[in-house]
Amino acid sequence: ASVPENLDKSIDELKAYYIKDDHELHNAHPVFLRVLKDLKVNLEETEQNLLMSIIMDTYSRIFTRMENDSKDEATKEKLEHVKDHLEKLQKNYFPGKSAELKTYAETLWAIKADDPVVQRKALFELKRVYREATALRNLKNKERRRRQA
Repeated sequence: ASVPENLDKSIDELKAYYIKDDHELHNAHPVFLRVLKDLKVNLEETEQNLLMSIIMDTYSRIFTRMENDSKDEATKEKLEHVKDHLEKLQKNYFPGKSAELKTYAETLWAIKADDPVVQRKALFELKRVYREATALRNLKNKERRRRQA
């Protein structure tokens, strides 16, 4: 799918407004492009969809922040326009439980690994988690064998 003409124009106008002669853009450390490359090579379709949904959500948060920081009303409108397109794309092409999964991921990332109580609880729960992970791995292997047969 290509970028709609009105969205393409809004993106170009935002780039003209925000990007002048920024050498940081070309420092070989892309924000999303490396992930996209890995996404197509290393992940299955459901994983790709989840990751793409998270990327779309991240773009939305970036543009919301830019919108809040901007003093220029025309720029705010263009940012809102781009966000609307991203949200529609996410809803239409990457539906599912990505928001719920993202919440779970954020909760897990927020766990304080240096907290002694958390460490003890984690140790207490480890055997059960390990069994669940093994069961999932075995299920995935069975599905793979079934597809290969």
